[in-house]
Amino acid sequence: MTDPITKSNPRDKVSHHPFTVQPDIPLLDALEHAAVYLNCAEVLAHQAPTVARPDHSSSLRWASQQMLANARALIVASINGQQAAQARVDV
Repeated sequence: MTDPITKSNPRDKVSHHPFTVQPDIPLLDALEHAAVYLNCAEVLAHQAPTVARPDHSSSLRWASQQMLANARALIVASINGQQAAQARVDV
């Protein structure tokens, strides 16, 4: 069996999702990147309420949302890739 890789899913339930993941990324790499995005989003979300300028706060919230969307796309693609790899084994 080959190592599972990401698999794009163009029929994601969120039709306005702006991010797609390239297929064939090793799952561990994709999940490591997702973890980095999640950590960064958490840090930005904690900083947003305490910044002095309101425009900086909204920028931090926007950046946090983008990082969460990237992480979500990577995780969904990883799950789809794992399921596809499992389906190949089960056949």
